[in-house]
Amino acid sequence: MNRPVRHTTLITSPNPAKMSPLEGAIMDACNQMHEAIAADNHAGIANTNKILSDLLDRYEASGAEDHPQPKWAVPHHRALAMSATGDLHQSILYEEVALEHAVTPAQHEISLGNLAERSMRVGRIEDAIEYFFQARDVAPKSVPILLTGAQALFMGGFKNESDGIFKALLGMTEQLNPGTELAAYLDYETRLQVMRRELPSLESMLKKWEAMKGG
Repeated sequence: MNRPVRHTTLITSPNPAKMSPLEGAIMDACNQMHEAIAADNHAGIANTNKILSDLLDRYEASGAEDHPQPKWAVPHHRALAMSATGDLHQSILYEEVALEHAVTPAQHEISLGNLAERSMRVGRIEDAIEYFFQARDVAPKSVPILLTGAQALFMGGFKNESDGIFKALLGMTEQLNPGTELAAYLDYETRLQVMRRELPSLESMLKKWEAMKGG
């Protein structure tokens, strides 16, 4: 019997110091789920599922721990949990609810970026591209959003537009340094190694990065 493929990613926060205790615990549990799935640890998956369910219920009951926009925060964190478990379709549904209640530019950026990335992972490329354009309007210099958009455009057949994003990123010289978001993507996003064969600007960027690391 074939097992369903679980698609999951590590969860990080740009401002961990601003997270509430329950938000931090949810993020930790999401990453524990990632590790359990990667290890095919069925007992760990079941146990972490229970922990996440309890944390999310407590978070919702507390009004998102006095978050100024709990109607955004609660479905957003449920979307994070669903993404960690590999249930991307449910994650998208929760993030769409969060987006409806997004108030600040940061909330719009987060939800739109997540929707673009998760739509791409389930093969909804047209949706991913649309969410990318909306996210770019909110945060035109966000490296994660630009990289998600470049991948979605490539997968949608818009290779010139995808390469144009990497050409723009090449101009952000401060980003091509160890410890930056761009460096992390160049090191760990395996899809870029495939894309480089057809995107001259990405090829130039990766060669430059590889030379920097080798030096």
